[in-house]
Amino acid sequence: MEGIGEILREARERKKVSFEEIEDTTKIKKRYLLALELEEWSRMPGKVYAKGFLRTYARYLGLDEQAIGDLFELSLVARESDKAELAAAPAEKKRRTRKREKQPEVDLHNKPKRKMVYVLCVLSIFILVFVVWAYKTYYLDEIEAEKQAAPPIVLPQPEPAPPPFVVEPEPEPVVLTAFAVKLEATENCWLRLRDRGESVYEDTLRKGEIREFEGLETIDLRIGNAGGLIITLNGLELPAMGSSGQIVTKHFSIADGVMTDDDTGEILS
Repeated sequence: MEGIGEILREARERKKVSFEEIEDTTKIKKRYLLALELEEWSRMPGKVYAKGFLRTYARYLGLDEQAIGDLFELSLVARESDKAELAAAPAEKKRRTRKREKQPEVDLHNKPKRKMVYVLCVLSIFILVFVVWAYKTYYLDEIEAEKQAAPPIVLPQPEPAPPPFVVEPEPEPVVLTAFAVKLEATENCWLRLRDRGESVYEDTLRKGEIREFEGLETIDLRIGNAGGLIITLNGLELPAMGSSGQIVTKHFSIADGVMTDDDTGEILS
């Protein structure tokens, strides 16, 4: 069953584009594009950026970016379940050893918990396999039929495998392609958030409540209490938008990796 990386690689080869061409258009570094196709998520600067890069790359290749994003989330769930099972095994063995030292009877009380872990792991793997199967059945099979009907294509020799990932002392800045928004209420505050004209959130945040949103390309924000809201964009906390009780409307966008306050023309950094 094909994974995310294989789907991206086949789509890129069908489109006959190089990493350099993709990097020039999407502003995503070649090393990150290669890491996406190899599914080496540890080479990404973070989950938010990995998901944003995947959606941008999928959109460029003409794939369903929402399906790719869902597949990425499911793969993370499966990985976390595997890690939890491996981490729990030594502790479970040690606990059982202490039980045997205290009494000769075998403690069976933890069997339900172990069964639950196994069930969750199997369920996560089943969901992941089903999504990949459905995606391949309803989309890739049609493309594969067209591919078989076309004359054979001689592909260039693959590039040598990259060296192991090493943390650089001064990494190059990541090109921003989408917003990661954090909204924190210091007072009760009604607000409405839109992305490209579509409603994302509209409700009253209670004092101390926090809401976070990812993958937004534009931000249109209507605030009912400007002095009672802290706005953080991609880790950058902005100054207060106004005084307590003041109604404010703000617009933000990203172009060429730069965040801009569209109301004032100020570059946010």
